[in-house]
Amino acid sequence: MQTVVRLLRSLGLTIDEIAVRSRLPEHRIKVILEGGPVTVADLRALSLGLNIPMRALVSDSSPAARREDFGLLFRGTEQGRKDGRLTAAERMAEYVDSALAVLPARSQLPNWMRSFSIRNESFQEAHRVAHDFRAAILPDRQDDPLHNLPQIMEELGGVIVSRLHKSRYEGASIATNGYGFAFVSPRFAGRMLFTLAHELGHLLAHHSNGAGATFDLPSEIGAYRHKSKSEAFVDAFAAILLLPDRAIGKALREIRSLYKITASVVGDVEISILARYYGVSFDVAALRCEQLELLPLGGAYSLSQRIKKEYGSAEKRAEELGLPTRMDVTIPQISPSLLLAIVNRIEAGDVSAGWASERFDISISDIYSVHAELDGSEKLRH
Repeated sequence: MQTVVRLLRSLGLTIDEIAVRSRLPEHRIKVILEGGPVTVADLRALSLGLNIPMRALVSDSSPAARREDFGLLFRGTEQGRKDGRLTAAERMAEYVDSALAVLPARSQLPNWMRSFSIRNESFQEAHRVAHDFRAAILPDRQDDPLHNLPQIMEELGGVIVSRLHKSRYEGASIATNGYGFAFVSPRFAGRMLFTLAHELGHLLAHHSNGAGATFDLPSEIGAYRHKSKSEAFVDAFAAILLLPDRAIGKALREIRSLYKITASVVGDVEISILARYYGVSFDVAALRCEQLELLPLGGAYSLSQRIKKEYGSAEKRAEELGLPTRMDVTIPQISPSLLLAIVNRIEAGDVSAGWASERFDISISDIYSVHAELDGSEKLRH
């Protein structure tokens, strides 16, 4: 990328000085000055650290800044901020770009992700895909709760699951350069599991076909009404995946027997227990019961509103009843496979621990901890 090389050499700074100001490793500066590949994260660091306008660095239409298989996937998501701070789309773009810089190269998305052909965006199709996912990926767990969905996705390979920090969005996802990325904001446990299943739906239905990055607001996940057919589809997929038909029927029979419930219709007690057992919110569990005609049309919303009015929230109501507590849902701060790739790159001298800490919002001590587990007491370079 000759424009960057020319601009850097014109500053009259040493490699060390450029590295200090941009907070990039000296190794990266040397590669850039020798005409090597430049990532979007590199350009951003150079622009901020050296006070060079981004447009000056990318004026030669470089592949790093304009490549169609990555940059365009974020186009149209958010407008830039006037105060100079990065938007959620820009932060996610930098995160993904930095991840791709350290992860092993992949030529295509993993086979398991490409194997689910989506014919349309109907409820029936969402039901089929959710059922097929359970059958193909979890043949021995057809009715089980999926509190460990983050670990399941990680073990399938080719997917990076991480937290989405400091964002107004509930979840986000994208597929690029052979990897799927799913981000979930740290929230109430009953929201996080459903959000991850929702983003998994996007990966299977939309991103596998080249769709751009998806950013989901809280109002767009687990909603009673949807603004788009696509969001309704992935919500249905997530609900059916986490709350399978047969499992709900079996669980309700056991709940009603255990708590000696004889009412002819399903009530808030059964739904609260279902929600806690399967790791979803009360609203999601109620909507699922409505889909199965265990509640009348509109009954889920009416019941939810009544619970909020009388008890403040469904969770407070469940606590008052002394219902079983929720199991934890752990969304890793950073994907274990990504963290391992970072440590390997640090050991190889390709990046520094400081660079990784800044790019992925993790502490250097966490990086050291992983390194210690893998390789004893050998020191990392900063």
